[in-house]
This record gives sequence, C-alpha cells and structure tokens, in this order.
Amino acid sequence: MSHSCDHNKTWVTKVVDTKQIFPNSVDQFSDLAIGKDGTVYVSWLRCPANGSAGDCGGTVSKLLFSKSTDGGNTWSAPVTIATPTLAPDACFCAFYGSLPNTSERVSDIPAIAIDNSSGANAGHLYVVYYSWTGTQLKVLVSHSTNGTTWSAGVPVAPSSATHDQFFPWINVASNGEVAVTWLDRRNDPANLKYDAFATGSTNGGTSFLGNIKLTSVMSNPLNDGFGGAFMGDYTGNTIAGATLYVSWMDTRNGSFSQDFVGGYKVH
Repeated sequence: MSHSCDHNKTWVTKVVDTKQIFPNSVDQFSDLAIGKDGTVYVSWLRCPANGSAGDCGGTVSKLLFSKSTDGGNTWSAPVTIATPTLAPDACFCAFYGSLPNTSERVSDIPAIAIDNSSGANAGHLYVVYYSWTGTQLKVLVSHSTNGTTWSAGVPVAPSSATHDQFFPWINVASNGEVAVTWLDRRNDPANLKYDAFATGSTNGGTSFLGNIKLTSVMSNPLNDGFGGAFMGDYTGNTIAGATLYVSWMDTRNGSFSQDFVGGYKVH
C-alpha cells in the first residue's frame, strides 16, 4: 500500500501482508475504503492456482481484510471475510475463471465500503463479491461491525434469480443506506445476455430490498468488440447526495462495448 502526505510529491510504500508464492497462493483485486476517523481499510482476493485449468478458476478463494489506523504505516493481521468459490475456467483462457457460456474472464473483486453516517449502523463495513454455486454466479454481501468478524454472505437478489450475477460494486449513502449494483442474466433463458441491476439495504446489510433493473436493453457479452474475449473486469458506482450513479459495459449496438451510466434516488 502506498500513501503520500505531501500532496503527491513523494510516496511511501508499506507491505500489508506477507509475500505469496505462485502457484500455491496468488493475491489480486484489492480495494480501499476510508473511515471518517481516517482509518484505512483494504480488502483483496487470495486464491490457489491449482484449478483444473492450472489457474485459480474453480478454486475456493479467500477474501481478506486489513486496516491501518496510522495513515498506512502499519497494518493489522489479515482477517478472512469469506471463502467464495471462483467460476471455473471453462475456456482455459481466464486465470480467475470465465463467465459461463463465454470466453470472458470474470474477476471477483471484493469491493469494500464503510458507513460514514451518524446513523444506527455508523462504522459498519460491507464487502460485495460473487461465489460460484455450481450452477450460477451469485452476488453476496458480508458485513461487519468492526472488521474482526464478518457475517455470512447475504444474497442481493431473490432466490428466483437463478442465472448468473457478476461484476458487483458497493457504496454507502450519507444516510447509511447500502447500495449494491451488478450485472444479471435473469431475463435471458439462455443465461447469456445481461442487464444491470441495483438494490439497497436499510438494515445494515441484514437483508436487501427489491431489485431495480437499470437497463432498457439487454447486452450480449459476445458483442464486446474483442470477439467475445474481453468485456472488461468490473463495473462501478458512487453516491452523490441522494443519487446513486452506476457505470457498466453495454453492447446494445451489437458490435462493441460502450460505457453506460444510469442510477436512481437512494433516499
């Protein structure tokens, strides 16, 4: 982790955790959140490269967490947030697993967010990710009051949504509402095309509200402009005031991927 205290003139790099040795263990896909007291939180993925394709695809991974209370100079011992299973690398072309029915690589970034409000869940931490169930990629959120212990993953979609959910992101509004967005194939019987979806939680991530479809047209990942081999690695969202803004890759033009932005009022 690198930090600067002189407006980017110089940078200091500190090791968060011990070095991992390939192929036994691989660290990837880190994310940051900062509490209003200045505490820095980091989450990342660790997986063994011993899957059937000789990589992390299809393996049981760890999502890890550490924090720094002194501006990034020292870091707490890593804590396991969750142990999701990564998508199999069915195409033998995607190190961290491939999106089913495609040759697209599918990342599992444990995006982290903190409640910096003054509400009932102030200081609570949230991490969103997917886990491969054997039949679908399922988006889950784990929450914690202190970063030391984490809840089991809470589904963001109803049980009736049995097609793939992937590329999730998370943020927390100024009133403490948790907002999650992701790509979802529930509206395509062939489990190929996807829409962008969103939902929220007003009870600290214990449960999630009804899902909101953000797209008016489904996208086919095979029309990504790279022959169905690269649609990107993640989506994103942010909250400004009462509005959730969401960014995702959209292929409705039938020939290449474009960045689309949508959203809704969170409160």
